[in-house]
Amino acid sequence: MNCVFKYLLLINLVVIGQATLLSQANQDYFKIHAGALPVTIYVGNAGKPGSLLGVDGQKGIIYAQMEGAGRMQLELRGLDKQNIKGFAMAWPADAMKTLKSFSNEQYNAQLIPSLRPIMYKAMLCLEIPQQYFAIHDNCLVYVKALIAMEQYNEAFYLLSRINLNKLDGFGYRDFSEAALDLVGRMIRANPKSAKVARALLQRITIRDNSADHASYLKLADSLRAQGLFNDAITEYARLGPLVKKNPGSPYAKIVDIWPIYCYLKLYETYAKAAIKDARYRDYAGKTFNAAMQSVKKLDENPPARQTNEYSLYKLIRALMRVQYARQYEQAGNQLKANDFYRESVLEVTEGIVSARVGLDWLPESLMMAGSAYEKLKLNKSAENVYKQITKFYEGSKWATESQKRLEALPAS
Repeated sequence: MNCVFKYLLLINLVVIGQATLLSQANQDYFKIHAGALPVTIYVGNAGKPGSLLGVDGQKGIIYAQMEGAGRMQLELRGLDKQNIKGFAMAWPADAMKTLKSFSNEQYNAQLIPSLRPIMYKAMLCLEIPQQYFAIHDNCLVYVKALIAMEQYNEAFYLLSRINLNKLDGFGYRDFSEAALDLVGRMIRANPKSAKVARALLQRITIRDNSADHASYLKLADSLRAQGLFNDAITEYARLGPLVKKNPGSPYAKIVDIWPIYCYLKLYETYAKAAIKDARYRDYAGKTFNAAMQSVKKLDENPPARQTNEYSLYKLIRALMRVQYARQYEQAGNQLKANDFYRESVLEVTEGIVSARVGLDWLPESLMMAGSAYEKLKLNKSAENVYKQITKFYEGSKWATESQKRLEALPAS
């Protein structure tokens, strides 16, 4: 199977995966369960039977029907002027029992269908402020329950349809946070869903505070961890300018460094492909140049030595040197390649010395050092590094790989 065919096959699989996800997620529950929502409409101090038919947030209109008045169009932003004090609904007893169980994290996916008829009618009215119609807490319970029960398609569909920014303004940021959580879970469960899942991110406003920055960084990190480097670069790029508005932000350096890592990993992929197919050389050159220019800029203002980011910075510099070494190897210049392998060991070791065990990039730093030692025929040093990895990261993919390399090392 040639490279072009493999590439086209991969693209087709991704498209098919996205289409499947969308078709499943887009079962239109809002349409299936459309209809009037029975409520009491409070005009002045008097409550009158009626129903809500929906809300047009763009026009700012609530469509309603009230006994004795027929169909009405109420101004969403002028309810007080129309003497409308609010709306109240009587939740069915079974629905409230289920929602209470869900709020206590007692989940049962078989109960979801019985909730949908009332939940989707109610969620059509979420743009009515909570002080006029107190449905938001119950709707949030339903959304969180869907995510907790891994009903990702329905949760994605629902959160894509509601106005997250408007709910933020009502003080219900929890819906946006649930959306962030959902995207991360979808990507971890199925990396091929990333393109679809990330569309939801564009509906989420990243506020200018540390908590939002941390949540979004976690999401970008999950893309990187899944090997979705282009997607991760895009999200780091969105977060970067927001973080930099806050002098002293704990995320200022990390959002500069991780994109370089992603560029280098993309370069590794393209460089390997370019050996068999020259068309990948241009991609390889562009990603390597992006990494190189970013490292030069970072070198002008590197992380402080006492910070966690310093060891990641050193990993990046070591990765660069490994790529130079491989380029010289490919050109047949092993002496020059060995110089860069030695430099990579010095760089990464300097970072390891100042790092703590819990940093998620440390095992890769150790693995890189071990690999460089092997290239330099320093097998005893490589053995010591691999043994450290198997000890400190037992059960991880790094420990598994280290064990394989230990077994493959020539006998001393």
